[in-house]
Amino acid sequence: MILGGNWPDALEPVVRKNHDIGFEEVPFEKDTIWSVRKSKKRTETYMEIGDIPQMSVFTGTVNYSDIVEGYTRTATVTQFAQGIKIERLFVETDQQDVISDFPKKLGISARRRIGVDVYSYFNNAFNTSLVTIDNLQLCSSAHTSTNGGSNQSNRGTSAFSAIAVEATAINMIDFLSNTDGLIDVNPNILVVPKNLREAAWEIINSDGKADTANNNRNFLKGKYDVIVGGPWMTDTNNWFMLDSKLMKMYFDWFDVVALETMQAKDFDGLTAKYADYMVYGFFVRDWRPIFGHEVS
Repeated sequence: MILGGNWPDALEPVVRKNHDIGFEEVPFEKDTIWSVRKSKKRTETYMEIGDIPQMSVFTGTVNYSDIVEGYTRTATVTQFAQGIKIERLFVETDQQDVISDFPKKLGISARRRIGVDVYSYFNNAFNTSLVTIDNLQLCSSAHTSTNGGSNQSNRGTSAFSAIAVEATAINMIDFLSNTDGLIDVNPNILVVPKNLREAAWEIINSDGKADTANNNRNFLKGKYDVIVGGPWMTDTNNWFMLDSKLMKMYFDWFDVVALETMQAKDFDGLTAKYADYMVYGFFVRDWRPIFGHEVS
């Protein structure tokens, strides 16, 4: 009976192995879409600064530009935890070998949480549940500036099609800075729900123009990478265009505590307890890497 209390330690390798099987890999979109970094801060503060205009002609005196502070916002990390209890008697009488499923489901739970948050800005792009630095939704028809720039829109309602893809790219290329200066936007990624994956494949891979009888060459062939939202994107019609370079500058994900699995023993209840714990935050600092269509 003295050794009986050690049974959770013997169970731990089984738990950890099957937990890792359930977690598998972090959804690849986390590193593809977000700029991921380590942090030790409970909050991260982001400050927008005014743009510098294009370089002026030198006429004997250097022209100095004032750099003015713009919007400021703070992002706060969130703690996540989920646990399971495994009774000793259940382990000893497990006829169906279901013990391995318990930690596997715990790992799946962690992966699901990360996947939902990776796509949370897309799923809330047209409401104010999540906002960007100007305190507006990610995709707005009137993004504002505190540096004298015009209101700008990165929001549309066009159904997904080859014509809409090209029109959206032109709209993005015409984005201006927060002082109405020219910027270099290069849209090169399409993010679509699973319901549009076939249409996206045809638009990007067809030799001729998609959905027409014309024999014209397809201008869009190979022009975009496609990310399919899988189970994480909740709307079946909304779609997005992204600039991957700007996306990595402004889509900020900060990990404070990577996923940990902890064990505790309850001798009175003869149970082994396991819990996952992680802490992270995320914030989109600027809307210019993205154009979204809310399709009815």
